[in-house]
Amino acid sequence: MSDALVPGDPERLGRYELIGRLGSGGMGQVYLGRSPGGRLVAVKTVHEHLAADPHFRERFRREAAAARSVTGVYTAPVVDADPDSPMPWLATAYLPGVTLRQAVVAAGPLGPGAVRALGGALAEALRSIHAAGLVHRDLKPSNLLVTGDGPRVIDFGIARLVSAHALTETGDIIGTPGYMAPEQITGDMQVTAAADVFALGAVLAYAASGRGPFGGGGAAALLYRVVHDEPDLIEVPEAGGLRELIAECLHKSPERRPGPVEVLRRTADRNPPLWWRAEPLRSLVSGVADAVPEPGPTVVVPTAVDESARDAARRAVRRRELTRRGLLLGGGGGLVALLAYAVGRTSGPAGERSTGPAWELKKGSTGPGALRWTLSAGSGTLDAMLVTAGGILLHGTEDSVSTDGTVQFRTTAGGARRWAVDSLAEAPTAWGVVDGVLTAGDLGLKALDLTTGKRRTPVEKGLLTPLWFTVSGSTLVTLSQDGSGENLLRGTSLKTGQRLWQRKEDDEWPRPAVAGDALLFTDGYDEQECVFADDGTVRWRYSGVGKGDQVAAVGALPPDRFAVLTTGRVLHLVDVRDGRRISARELEVPVAPGATAFARADNTGLLLSGERLYGLDPDAGTVRWSRPALGLDACWAPRPGGDRSPVLAGGHLLHWAADGRTLEALDPATGRQRWRRELGDGPAQCPPAVAGSTVYAAAGRKCTALRLSDGVPLRDDWTLDGTITGLAADASGWYARIGRGSVVAVNGIAAASRDR
Repeated sequence: MSDALVPGDPERLGRYELIGRLGSGGMGQVYLGRSPGGRLVAVKTVHEHLAADPHFRERFRREAAAARSVTGVYTAPVVDADPDSPMPWLATAYLPGVTLRQAVVAAGPLGPGAVRALGGALAEALRSIHAAGLVHRDLKPSNLLVTGDGPRVIDFGIARLVSAHALTETGDIIGTPGYMAPEQITGDMQVTAAADVFALGAVLAYAASGRGPFGGGGAAALLYRVVHDEPDLIEVPEAGGLRELIAECLHKSPERRPGPVEVLRRTADRNPPLWWRAEPLRSLVSGVADAVPEPGPTVVVPTAVDESARDAARRAVRRRELTRRGLLLGGGGGLVALLAYAVGRTSGPAGERSTGPAWELKKGSTGPGALRWTLSAGSGTLDAMLVTAGGILLHGTEDSVSTDGTVQFRTTAGGARRWAVDSLAEAPTAWGVVDGVLTAGDLGLKALDLTTGKRRTPVEKGLLTPLWFTVSGSTLVTLSQDGSGENLLRGTSLKTGQRLWQRKEDDEWPRPAVAGDALLFTDGYDEQECVFADDGTVRWRYSGVGKGDQVAAVGALPPDRFAVLTTGRVLHLVDVRDGRRISARELEVPVAPGATAFARADNTGLLLSGERLYGLDPDAGTVRWSRPALGLDACWAPRPGGDRSPVLAGGHLLHWAADGRTLEALDPATGRQRWRRELGDGPAQCPPAVAGSTVYAAAGRKCTALRLSDGVPLRDDWTLDGTITGLAADASGWYARIGRGSVVAVNGIAAASRDR
């Protein structure tokens, strides 16, 4: 395959210059790219026919967002993505190394101590991936990168994304024979995180013996053996219980396999060997790192490692596998192996006043329904928008060279900038405003006073890495990691800015569910813990989740219930006050970890999972009604901390139907349709917005104003220059983000028009 871009291919995506094509696969093309600062990245684009599918685009959006939230030591997150681009793409940093398959082929099987250390690293990686609501589905030796800093799991979330689309469209099985769990092959049960544990066992067997546990041969033979035969582990050492552990991971029944936490416990070592730094692997990895092309006008693709690395490895005759593609991205397994993920993020000091060039502001008209102002990013980006009392918050980069992002607070009346601070150069997924305070821990910012942009929380001592934050009442609850790797759970008052409480945590808890002043934490398995937000004390613990089952989502339902939904489709309702189990029953609902959320609507519970919306009885835990829906990101609006909530107004539940073009108003209690309108010229990418008695809904490039009571269109001739990717409204009109290039403010329609 040629290194040059083929005619018609883009020369730039976002702020990345494309300097060579690396490969292609089921999802699209992969290019070698370069950031303005000279950082090499792999840019993965989506095929045109997939980009045209609103459901695939929705899945791409949430999988990329979830992958960016994975923070484990042995994983490497996505560094940038644009799911709203006409050609959706994501970028990952270049990480020099070789795959585990290449390492074993070139240097032979790993020793028992190294295999145990590898098992602990993979278990820790899976715990981080599962905590983000992802299931890898394609863990295998060619999706494990051995670098100078140790092993890294690549392609988490993306394999699930391809799998979800292919299974929907063709019924094919997606995965790698010999590493797929039996339930992935037979399709007779839900594929859960336990499938990744099966793959972990198969990978460790390969690392320890140099062969897969189900032998070789064609795909059909391998699939048959995985389902019907026991694994062949005769060459796996028994030392330290290694063979026993691998056999348990490879159990046919998902519920009989150990979880990642159990694997971590059984592979724990106070002084684990740094096996990737021992010869011959050290020279093998360093030989690849030395061959990394320096950023420049052209890409020089090496065809072999240097002579010293060749001599150090004992199997020189088999080193031909380190070909052009392997050297560039450490991949040998098709498209999924092309992506090597970075560990860190480049950023300047967060919270300092921005001095970069301003985005271009153009004034408009004050007439009803007229364009009030436009803010264009020029060579920068505008990737997030949040309308709040007194102004509009925007996030992006101010030019194509900047490695820092900027948060700006501007007036809604004229778009004038009131203050700006620097942030990490990533779009926020969890920011929000509570009591006049901006919470944006995902941007590396402390809580800021909305009026002045000044810090509202204490100055921290030492380096802290924020893992997540959430808001309960006026309390900001955060989990951070200090320089020594300790997890710190804290509560801070947003009213006074004072620290309320702090405690150290052994576990890296995922973000909790919030119900009033109560927070429900889960380890993803059988440990659920309720904590007071105002003082950090433990209120109660719930251990009703069955052994072997895993938690897919937690949330709050009316009037005072926590909801715990497992991957086995069992819904547990727990009393917020005392942890008493109210009900636990299996539901006939699809479970989509990372794309599932609960909410309240008067006396009805709501569940949006995958592409279906459900009304729940909050006492019996049964389904009252269900309807197809476009998906979580397009239907439910973001809230501070990363939660999402349905659009409820005037007694209506507003959501996009599965086609992405039809807006429905439902009775939340019964699911009965009150009105529906087909709108726009393309699939919706953001929830509708409500201001008073007017609903604004955007699909494609078109925005329509409708009367809330009956859905009658009040104005439908607003067509913008690009796809509307964000929408908000207030008493003076509506605001739209167009792609990542601009934001427009449009005046509301006249009162006479609304009343007609």
